[in-house]
Amino acid sequence: MTPRARARLGAVVALGAAALLPSLAAHWARARGTRVLAARDATAAAGYLATVTPAARSGGGYDLPQLLIRARALAGLPGLAVGFEVYDRTAPLVQATAPPLPPAALERLRREVAVRWTGEAMLVPLLDRDGWDVVGAVAAQPQGSGWPVSPWSLAALLLLLVAGAQAVRAMGVTGDPWRQALGRYGAAAGLFGVAMFADVHLAGRGATDRWLSDARLLMEEAMASVPDTRSAPASLAAIARGADVVPAESLGAGVLRRDVAGVVRAVVAVRLGPGRWVELRAPPVEAGAAPWLVLLLGLAALGPLGALLAGWSLAAAPRQRRESLAAWSFLAPSALHLVACTAGPLLFALYLSVHRVSPVAPGRPFIGLAGYAHALGSPLVWAALGRTLLYACYVPVSMGLALALALLVGGRSWGATVVRTLFLVPAVSSVVAVALVWRWMYQPDVGVINHLLGLLLGHSVDWLGDPGVALIALMIVSVWTQVGYQMAVFHAGLESIPRAYLDAARVDGANAWQRFRRVTLPLLRPVILFVLVTGVLGASQVFALVVVLTGGGPLGSTDVVVYRIYRTAWELLQFGDASVLSLLLFAILLIATRAQLQLLDRRVEYA
Repeated sequence: MTPRARARLGAVVALGAAALLPSLAAHWARARGTRVLAARDATAAAGYLATVTPAARSGGGYDLPQLLIRARALAGLPGLAVGFEVYDRTAPLVQATAPPLPPAALERLRREVAVRWTGEAMLVPLLDRDGWDVVGAVAAQPQGSGWPVSPWSLAALLLLLVAGAQAVRAMGVTGDPWRQALGRYGAAAGLFGVAMFADVHLAGRGATDRWLSDARLLMEEAMASVPDTRSAPASLAAIARGADVVPAESLGAGVLRRDVAGVVRAVVAVRLGPGRWVELRAPPVEAGAAPWLVLLLGLAALGPLGALLAGWSLAAAPRQRRESLAAWSFLAPSALHLVACTAGPLLFALYLSVHRVSPVAPGRPFIGLAGYAHALGSPLVWAALGRTLLYACYVPVSMGLALALALLVGGRSWGATVVRTLFLVPAVSSVVAVALVWRWMYQPDVGVINHLLGLLLGHSVDWLGDPGVALIALMIVSVWTQVGYQMAVFHAGLESIPRAYLDAARVDGANAWQRFRRVTLPLLRPVILFVLVTGVLGASQVFALVVVLTGGGPLGSTDVVVYRIYRTAWELLQFGDASVLSLLLFAILLIATRAQLQLLDRRVEYA
């Protein structure tokens, strides 16, 4: 087989995977939604039977003739989304000729008292009226869900196959035809993934609507059979387990989506009597369908990626292919680790930022951009940003000291090396250890700094307890820890400047200040910009010094952005708001990094 034929075969296989895998994933998601509907309907039917069926006079279950009548009436109700079978112990009541429930299945229901899928139907335990003993079971079998693929998904699939075939034919052709065919292929794959996600989303929405409609129908039938329940709607809650039953007004015949206290809920109205209504409010199944969009788009992208790799294998020389494959095989573990540890947390933070998430509150309601609006309108957030920017002002001070020290202790002598090493020790030491030492030095009564100030000025300063001084105290510690590292970077930059430039300036009569201002400083500009930008980035993420030295105090005077994020997440337990603040800080640092790349791109040639 020729290389061109192998490449096309690989592209065709990738096209088949891109067409088949999203369809299978969407079919599984739709089947899962159907099983969820069957489980909820079976639970509702069990609650309905427990409400309308009288107990046996001898105890130990329900009155069998009444249970038989209610079970067959339940199965004959028009408009239900599933088919029911009711078992008294193991005996079927709806279809008398149906096989009995296996005794092992009944015993398992008694042990677990949980919903289980038998492969054909969803089985739930039927409890007695007191809710203590399992006296039977209710099986709900999902009905046919119509066409397996929606019309728009079928159209998107045909478009994907046509675009994929065109890309396979254009493989090996260089220039615009190949790029255009690959672009159309990628667009068709994206459209196909979105269409399959729409199927999944609509299937979840339909499952929620059918369940609430069935629950409303069963509640109305229960009120017709037992009129006493009209005056006590709370007794009907067993029919709609998983939904809230609240007093309301008429909403119409359909199921609506409504914002309830910032949370989207599926709502349907149930009529109790003239002018009396209650609402069933439940979390919609489609609310958890967002991860399916990422999965389906990723599966649909297998086709264009396969075509891209196949086209690259034809365009690249054999040696280049071998070298590239070898390089990527070595880089693959690190690349996967990088994606898992960066893209994964970033996507999770994006998810948390548009949801209200707290470990002490149930559910994760979707709030959209409300969290961002709240953060941008919070004075605490803006105050934390202002303190962070003020704290970052120590960077130019430390840079000036570092540059001066690099000029003073330059050279390669033994003494200069020892001095540079001593200045570098704080930068490589543990931040917590450094903070503990400085906290002792800042002590108002026994601290070394206040002892010296008492000898010189006659009074001491409450460095960490005065709101007007605490942030300055943090900046002093940061200068002490960073000046050694910055001095080492400046020293490396000074050593890289060719001596011929300085010698030429000295021959031209320039003094030391002129040589520094006219020669050294311009050539040192890339190093200065690097130290400035990285220093500001590091200052924007200060956390350990704040925690050990001040804890954000006194009176919030050192409550910087990262410490505000920590408190929001782990003290206030508001993970969504903390993720919003993290992403805002990420955006600020990204802009600063972009500025760094643009500024450092202005290279200086030394020869």
